[in-house]
Amino acid sequence: MNKKLYKLMNWADIEEIIYSECDHPQDLLGPHKAGNYTLVQAYFPGAAEAGIKWKTSNGSDEITQMELADDDGYFAVLLPEKGVKQYSYKVTYKDENKQKNAFYGDPYRHSDIIRKSDVEDFRAGKLFNAQEVFGAHNIEHDGENGTLFAVWAPNAMRVSVIGDFNNWDGRMHQMKRIFGSVFELFIPGNNENKKYQFEIKLKGDKILKKNDPYAVRFEDGISVIAEEPAFKWTDKAYMSKKKDNSDLLIYEVLYDHFSSNAKQLKKEIAALINDVKDQGYTCVLFNPGALTDRKKRITANFFQINPYINSANGLKMIVDALHGEDIRVIFKWMPAGFGREEYGLEKFDGSCLFEHQDPRQGISADTLRCIFQYGRPEVISFLMSGGLNWVKEFHADGICISGVAKMLYLDYGKRPGEWIPNIYGNNENLEAISFIKEFINELKKINPSAIVMAEDSSTHGGMTVSQDDNGIGFDYKWNEGFVGEYFGYISHDPIERGNIQNQLTDELVYSYAERFILPLTDDLLMRNGGLLDLFPGNEEQRYRSLRLSIAYSYMHPGYKLISETFNTAADKLCANLNKLYSEEPALCETNEDPESFEWLSNLNREGCYVSFVRKTDDPEDMLIAVANFAGIEQSITTGVPYEGKYKELLNTDAKEYGGTGIVNAQIKRAIDDQADGRAQSITLKLAPLSLSILKFIPYTETELAKVIEERIRRNTPIKKSSKKKPAAGNTKASGKTTK
Repeated sequence: MNKKLYKLMNWADIEEIIYSECDHPQDLLGPHKAGNYTLVQAYFPGAAEAGIKWKTSNGSDEITQMELADDDGYFAVLLPEKGVKQYSYKVTYKDENKQKNAFYGDPYRHSDIIRKSDVEDFRAGKLFNAQEVFGAHNIEHDGENGTLFAVWAPNAMRVSVIGDFNNWDGRMHQMKRIFGSVFELFIPGNNENKKYQFEIKLKGDKILKKNDPYAVRFEDGISVIAEEPAFKWTDKAYMSKKKDNSDLLIYEVLYDHFSSNAKQLKKEIAALINDVKDQGYTCVLFNPGALTDRKKRITANFFQINPYINSANGLKMIVDALHGEDIRVIFKWMPAGFGREEYGLEKFDGSCLFEHQDPRQGISADTLRCIFQYGRPEVISFLMSGGLNWVKEFHADGICISGVAKMLYLDYGKRPGEWIPNIYGNNENLEAISFIKEFINELKKINPSAIVMAEDSSTHGGMTVSQDDNGIGFDYKWNEGFVGEYFGYISHDPIERGNIQNQLTDELVYSYAERFILPLTDDLLMRNGGLLDLFPGNEEQRYRSLRLSIAYSYMHPGYKLISETFNTAADKLCANLNKLYSEEPALCETNEDPESFEWLSNLNREGCYVSFVRKTDDPEDMLIAVANFAGIEQSITTGVPYEGKYKELLNTDAKEYGGTGIVNAQIKRAIDDQADGRAQSITLKLAPLSLSILKFIPYTETELAKVIEERIRRNTPIKKSSKKKPAAGNTKASGKTTK
């Protein structure tokens, strides 16, 4: 080796690179000034030869051969100039008399890219676009196209990018530690659609291979470099409109509804729009990301696009098309914890970066997921960026946070001794609550009309109360209590229901405690099989119970959320219920008014039926629901609030819904027979497991006069005289003589 070159080289640091324990490779590798010369060093493990490839003035290639400084593949050359122009490496590998050439750009000739201010914001929990800083991004830098990789791994000895572009060799692309806790590296070349990971070396020579926490695409469980062209949105007019939530009819789309094939996706979008509009829904809810375990609803990758779509622009296409039809879109988001995959977030750099170190705080009760450190600023930056990104980048109209109960309580699902109380000695997760509040506030800054709802099974108070009034600030909360109580009741055989009638009726006590959404959804109801499996009896009885349950939920206080699974057997029923809900003020305008609901009959355990009123201040808006939960046909007499007529608007046993056709076609007139503490009543014929919805119609003046006359005649009978009236000219009868 050239003596001058030999003296310029730092052999101790070179050894650190060869043993892949270096977090500052840029100090050696790449071009560095050496007096009037430039020293260029490169490391290609296992290579036999390496040279610097230049472009000459006439466009041809010129190779400057490098010296092999270490047999492991460490090369160097001393160039007789202070500065060097753009170049790449030609590397030769020899194996069993075979020779193979490879060409690489030099990551270490480039300046740092990530700004110190971004890292400081990240550390402070204020970097709400962290996905733009970290991860893998195809950019142009210093006149060269390539991919910028960045990852947070403060406790790593060394981090490397490994992937399809370097034969998954962690020695080749060792990253630069910047600002103490972040590693970055710009790798020149076209790396689009190539798989990659971060290889993290710890003290003791332990090696971890981790997926990119900010990756949007995965293949075979491995992160993929995926940058797409800018999407051309067409929903500007829609986004500028003020939204009205009074007609919140939400249609949940299942995970596997869409396709990654562009042509097929367009057809599926058109079919979805057609279904939503035909059914009368105003909003679509679905999960834009991926679940590691669908039944357990565990998330591993918080920026990943739903793998059935597998494209950011595909997801944007769905949202844009729905907005074009004035249909709102709400995304599910699951920051309640993360899966424990080997390549995931758990012990990401050998330490507990994202989760708590103490398993009583960092591991869920079922041990299937880790719990985030909601008080760690870097974790806040990570989570906030993920949640807000769905609204900023993908134009979502709202976020539904799943698993809120798991976030609210430190002892969720745990026994005494398995959890640590907060500083006040109770079980509230104060850090998680603070995070949720901050997320809601930041989301409202981006889009003040955005909906934030809680998928929450807890009894925590103030969920939909304003933060100004010491609440948490959600717009809506799922009424999972209704789901549990109702399906706990109807899952019993009808002959047993009389003994548990309170399960059906008691939950109305708290139905106005929050701004509730009634979620008849796939996630809540189908974890152990199909929806029909929840109902007892034969197939006909189960379908009766399905129709009854859907109609009951529409008459119950609360905004509506229906899974698409339901519509296979009851699509026409859902469509008519949505139409009824939208047209009737007693349903769509009173979900937050306790005065809008009134029981008529809720104590008839033997008959196994209930009846109740939905109303506004205007009596003509009043609707009555009568539900027969018995397994037999019944004639049910229920009290009614007003004299007048009652017209059946919908009956779940109608033939158009697949029923047998036992309906009440004739208008019912209230009669003066007392029932349920009311002076007037009506009698209906109801099929087994069916529900009837009736509309109050006041009497006309003519009808009212007739009713009054009938009541007078009925209540004040006229007694007929027993004496006969004398005939004309009868003198005896008159006591006079006629001449």
